[in-house]
Order: sequence, then C-alpha cells, then structure tokens
Amino acid sequence: MPNCWVHAVIDLIVYGRPYFDIHKKKDEPSKILGRKHRIINHDWYQAFGEKWNMSEPFPSCIKELTEILRKEKGGARAEEQMAWIDHDYIDKTWDFISNPEKKYREGFFAWILLNPDILKNWAGVDVLGSKIQRVIDSNEIWESCPELESEYNRLCIYVKAVIQKDEILRNYVESGGR
Repeated sequence: MPNCWVHAVIDLIVYGRPYFDIHKKKDEPSKILGRKHRIINHDWYQAFGEKWNMSEPFPSCIKELTEILRKEKGGARAEEQMAWIDHDYIDKTWDFISNPEKKYREGFFAWILLNPDILKNWAGVDVLGSKIQRVIDSNEIWESCPELESEYNRLCIYVKAVIQKDEILRNYVESGGR
C-alpha cells in the first residue's frame, strides 16, 4: 500500500487539494492491523473483481452516487468522497507493482510535490497562490482556495522528513524524478 502522503500528492494533482487527513483516517487501522487493515474503511478495495476492475475502476454506480452527493451536500463534500474511494483504487494498483517500481513512483510524486511550478502549469494547482484551475460550464477559471497553501506546506514538511530518512527516495528526488 502506498504511504498516506502518496495518496495526498495524487489528490493534490487530481483535485487540487491533498486531503491528507482523509487518507490518515482511512488508514488509521493499519497501526494495529498492518496490511490487513484493508478490511476496515476499504469497502471499494474489497469490492474489486465484483463491482469494479482495472479497466473500469469507477463504474456508473460510483459516478451516480457522487453526483447525488454533489447535489445534496455540495461539490466539496463530493470531492472528499471521491478521494476516499480513489484511495482504494490506488491501493489496488499498488498491489500489482514491484517494490522498485513503488519506490520509483514515490520518488516521482515527491519530486512533483516539491516543484510548485510544475503543479501550477501541469496540474493546474497554484499552491503558492492558493488557487485551483477548474472548468465550470466549459469555462476555465482559477478558483480561490485559501486553505491550499497551508495544506501544501504541511504536506511538504511531512514529505521532506520522509525523504531525509530514505536515501533511495532522496536520490530519485535529487535526480529530478528519474
């Protein structure tokens, strides 16, 4: 399973917010159960092969439930739910890759995180200006998100501490994510 921070960086790229606390909460049982923690809080992970597969990780039932949640509770709440569900998808993809590939991906995500210009120009996330590029009704806008800069800084502090303790990861980041 990827570390919580990997989930948070992926969410930062995809949604414009890291949702670090959502991923910490989801994986809280791992402190006691280790890898077996996926029996708790990982319903979508458990449904692999029955309700979804790698060709269609988010079938229409998920899309419909997300849309209902968006209408009833708002876009922010729907996005949080999407982060909760995509956590399981990312965990499942992690199951299929080798340990060296996992480390390489961690290096890539750490490198992306530590390059705000790439986040802004490639992912549409201005972490220093606290704005997220969105397309609403076919119009591109930069939506203000006052919490973004502090969420980003918190995640960076965490990831920098991880990098300091991991020579392989540090080498990947120093080599530009290669």
